[in-house]
Amino acid sequence: MDDLVAFILAGGKGQRLSVLTRNRAKPAVPFAGKYRIIDFTLTNCVRSGINHIYVLTQYISRSLVRHLGIGKPWDLDRKKGGLRILHPRLGYEGADWYMGTADALYQNISVLEELDCSNILILSGDHIYREDYRRFLDAHRRLGAEASMGTVEVDSSLTRHFGIATLDKNSRVVSFDEKPLKSDSSLASMGIYIFGREFLISVLRKLKERFHDLDFGKHIIPYLTGKGVLSGYRFDRYWLDIGTVASYYNASQDLLDGESRSGFDLFSEEILTVPDDNLPSLIDRESEITDSIICNGCDIRGRVDSSILSPGVVVEKGAQVRGCVLFHRCRVGKGTVISNTIMDKMSDTGDGSSIGAGDDAVANRLYPDYIHSGITLIGRKTTIPDGTRIGSNCLIDGEPRTGKVEERDYGDGDCYVPEETGLS
Repeated sequence: MDDLVAFILAGGKGQRLSVLTRNRAKPAVPFAGKYRIIDFTLTNCVRSGINHIYVLTQYISRSLVRHLGIGKPWDLDRKKGGLRILHPRLGYEGADWYMGTADALYQNISVLEELDCSNILILSGDHIYREDYRRFLDAHRRLGAEASMGTVEVDSSLTRHFGIATLDKNSRVVSFDEKPLKSDSSLASMGIYIFGREFLISVLRKLKERFHDLDFGKHIIPYLTGKGVLSGYRFDRYWLDIGTVASYYNASQDLLDGESRSGFDLFSEEILTVPDDNLPSLIDRESEITDSIICNGCDIRGRVDSSILSPGVVVEKGAQVRGCVLFHRCRVGKGTVISNTIMDKMSDTGDGSSIGAGDDAVANRLYPDYIHSGITLIGRKTTIPDGTRIGSNCLIDGEPRTGKVEERDYGDGDCYVPEETGLS
């Protein structure tokens, strides 16, 4: 679609994902073993015929930029259009960083002005879903709207985490509340929008004079709702905002159930990503694997159940992995039993350890708002001593230089977080 250019907002810090975003932006978090979260948005664009895409980065963008490269896995390595990465411009009008989601577009307004297209598609890089954006564009044109917002029904208990809209019979947005404590509507903003290019430029210029931290949810969408120029597009399939440890873990478990529960089948159509060069996996004759995703390069000599193993994971003899998500090149030691745990890259459980079992009603003592659903987190390059006991809802992050963890047992909700990691 030459008349539609996409801008993907990929600079989010993702604080609620705790150690998973300590060393990377949220869109770069691994998902389903071999992918990054942003791969789903990029694949949606390519499948929709969009081949002119800008990715706006900011927070710890190194791994994300390395993953994107020049866009070759998505056939976006082109001279005309293709994939382009936009970083914050140091010194731009005295601001070094994007102050809000819409400010990121404003700081690149010169790019918008130079484009030869009628419409701009604005996307988030941290959602799991499939969509053909041509349907969204068709609805936008049919309604004759200046701007359109993607919406999806969410459970009423989750409305406080989203911008909530109410639509009239003509699909116009008649009210919008950003993260309300209570709402009669459960129609959430997906954080995806279509604007007429010239209209978007005019709105950005106008509202930037009033809000230095210009944001779509806080400023632009309420403004457009008040003017009666915003339409809503209803999305009726699986969609998930990877915003919390629980939502990340639940989305991962949904993959193992396929369409039976989640309505999202990872295997019905290829998700485009950077290919890996790992050797094939080795599955020992004494191993046992059920309801799991095992990526290339794994060495499995124990038992794996309801888990996702990224490339290069090693499960030693006698080990048991239950309901876990293990990132690249993790090792589960001999005789270790690990359950309901997310381990970041290159971490080691040690031998004879017990990790993740305990009372999931005991929230994490330092981060009760983030870690409270029975999931234990192990940080990147963490080395756990042999024979260690770690309970439920724990956060264990090794020393920055050595990866080592203090040799003791950790009860439910306990933490080991060195000050230098900068978690807050």
